[in-house]
Amino acid sequence: MALGKTYDIDALLEEVVTLPSMPNSLAHITELISNPACSLAEVAKAISGDPAIAIKTLRLVNSAYYGLGQEVTTVEHAVVLLGLKVIKNLALTATVFDQIRGAADLFLRHCVGCGVAMRALVETGPLSKFVASADEAFVYGLLHDIGKVILLEYLPDEYVKIPILVRERNIPWYQAERELIGTDHAELGGRLAMKWKLSKFVVNAIAGHHDLNLCEPDLRPVASTLCLADYLCAMSGMPSYENPSFAIPETAWSSTGFDQVTLIKMINRFFETIPDINELVKVAA
Repeated sequence: MALGKTYDIDALLEEVVTLPSMPNSLAHITELISNPACSLAEVAKAISGDPAIAIKTLRLVNSAYYGLGQEVTTVEHAVVLLGLKVIKNLALTATVFDQIRGAADLFLRHCVGCGVAMRALVETGPLSKFVASADEAFVYGLLHDIGKVILLEYLPDEYVKIPILVRERNIPWYQAERELIGTDHAELGGRLAMKWKLSKFVVNAIAGHHDLNLCEPDLRPVASTLCLADYLCAMSGMPSYENPSFAIPETAWSSTGFDQVTLIKMINRFFETIPDINELVKVAA
């Protein structure tokens, strides 16, 4: 296959790709929550002011995945029940759902599934140092492939060649991206997370989930865990593309900090929550 012009990440962002800014409503919600003097009512009002975020946030809160055991009919009630940190992650999740809602079903299910897998990993594994909560972990998984959406938008001609190269060479998707474009979706997604001023843990996890050299050394455990969540989804029938060629580098295995007992617990927890993925996919769509 003939290869076209390739770019490093900086050249790509300068010449071809314009990363989307964080939507104004989410930026406003995030700013409010970051202010210690902000009231719950102010945050609820800001969320309610964006119907798309408000509706999806309520659908998420009432999903079986969050298991509140009671119907929540207003954003105000959701904020009081869950608190600001959880609501911030829910608002971000709702926004990402809006960004990827037009994606192929296979891709959408993979992103949601990876979020569920990350939640299972955090609930059962040694990641509390990096990821504060299970709902935050879900965001890591949901966002991990957002760079693919951006590449498809800005480089459609190159993007359609990626699956062909994957099949011809039996190589992972990100490697085909590097050969055809010069960089990959993980590095691009990390730059988006940086532009949105997400935490350094999210930025490094997304950027390094295929290549640990792209994240800070002390943050490699969280990138390795995201790599494991990605692999777990693909091997459980939820790949982001058909017939994936995927393997976890030995360095990623060793960086996760999972022992065999914990790994079994995590896999069991993930399979327990697979039925919730269908519901979350419906919310995303």
